[in-house]
Amino acid sequence: TRAPEVIDTWFDSGSMPYAQWHQPFEHDAEFRAHFPADYICEGVDQTRGWFYSLLAIATTAFDAPAYRNVIVNELVLDADGQKMSKSRGNVVDPWSVIGEFGADAVRLFLLAGSQVWLPKRFDRRAIPDVAGGFLNTLRNTYGFFQLYAGDWRPGTSGTRTRADDWVLGRLDRTVAAVRGSWDGYDATQGVRAIMEFVVDDLSNWYVRTNRDRFWAPDASADPAALATLHECLVTVARLLAPAAPFAADWLHRALTANSVHLATFPAHPGGRLRGAPGLDGAMDAVRRLTSLARAARDEAGLRVRQPLARMTVAVPAEVLGAEFEALLPLLAREVNVKSVEVAASEDSLVRLKVKGNFRALGKRYGKATPQAVKALETLTAAQVRDIESGRGATVTVDGATFSYGAEDVIVEREVASDWLVQSAGAFVAALDPALTPALAAEGLARELVSRVQRLRRDAGFAYTDRIVLAVSGAEPVLAAARDHEAFLRSETLARQLDVGARLERPDLEQVVELDGHAVTVGLRRQGGAAA
Repeated sequence: TRAPEVIDTWFDSGSMPYAQWHQPFEHDAEFRAHFPADYICEGVDQTRGWFYSLLAIATTAFDAPAYRNVIVNELVLDADGQKMSKSRGNVVDPWSVIGEFGADAVRLFLLAGSQVWLPKRFDRRAIPDVAGGFLNTLRNTYGFFQLYAGDWRPGTSGTRTRADDWVLGRLDRTVAAVRGSWDGYDATQGVRAIMEFVVDDLSNWYVRTNRDRFWAPDASADPAALATLHECLVTVARLLAPAAPFAADWLHRALTANSVHLATFPAHPGGRLRGAPGLDGAMDAVRRLTSLARAARDEAGLRVRQPLARMTVAVPAEVLGAEFEALLPLLAREVNVKSVEVAASEDSLVRLKVKGNFRALGKRYGKATPQAVKALETLTAAQVRDIESGRGATVTVDGATFSYGAEDVIVEREVASDWLVQSAGAFVAALDPALTPALAAEGLARELVSRVQRLRRDAGFAYTDRIVLAVSGAEPVLAAARDHEAFLRSETLARQLDVGARLERPDLEQVVELDGHAVTVGLRRQGGAAA
């Protein structure tokens, strides 16, 4: 029977904190323990309804708010920015989207795209880009760990390297960033912090640059590398659990055999980089220089697999130190150069050219703006770098004094030699493009390894399968194969290498072209298919 004492429905909903406990008639302790609520979350259309009625009743009855925080979900729009409505016919069926992409992918797309309190365009075509790429990277990173873990079990850590220290320090910062964002009820920044760590720090840098510690033919993987990657993945699963509960639980069960939802959320870390204060900045410099060097190669059409003799770099003075010096071999491997030199300054690599920002200067100097722009010609290279770093610079010309900040000037860098140069601020990477016959031969050998690896995959070989390999054809490639036989055999797991001959009964054989040279590559699983 419908109760006749019906007040406004929003009054009923606003009475929820008390009505759910039948307070003040009973359960007063339970009510006091839950009032006011930590937060309330509803759509923006509830502002004059539920948000207001809760606040009005609580203020009237208890002279207190009913909630400490409010998260307002804005409207979800269609891909063209129009409000979804049945009359327009642009409503998206959530079940079809979840069926196509999965609940976690949709959830991450909505959370990572923009803060929940902003209007949100929903384009199902963007879900694979925003969320699918991250989930695939996470799955592949776990797959990489699983592939090489073998009999390793947690508790076996070995001796950690600087790379391990660095990524664990980044993990600590990610935990702090996620807890800080979510303590402030900003789910978006928390999710983005997790994604950035997994994609940029863990997968694209740590795993890639430490691959040889996991991939160890005829030996066990480095237990310190396995322990480090395991800790990172377990912590990521626990951080991700509130935002992607299904993927996080799958990952955590695979790593620990326990549900993530029974685990403790990661505690605020002490910061493992504190013992090496220059490590994070040094690694960041190496990553920047690697990107610049690869951009220089791309511009010149030089593949990364082609070794070069020399690289000279310039970095801000605060980066220089023992940590940066210790990471130079890593930089050399990533850029594929034989040696890396650190220039005292960038002056030997680039020339600085300064232009005035008329809009910024005009606001301060008015009619004297042309003189302020002309005075830029008197700046020294050191003063220009001071301006870029935010310290600013001051010059006096013909009795007039002008001060410049970073917003007042546009700094351009011109290459000062025939080397391949790329720069970003004070970071400069310069590569010597000259190729000796020995370097060219090594480049051919590396290209040959790449093709053999591709053929291994095409043949369906396991990564541990040993092979018999034969290469015949153009003499330059054969000479490179002979000169770098040990490298070829190690990288391709070739237990037998025949240069200048063809295999009988190969599992797969193809004619490939390497830098304009045609060669026939044949391979067979050692011992045959049964092995």
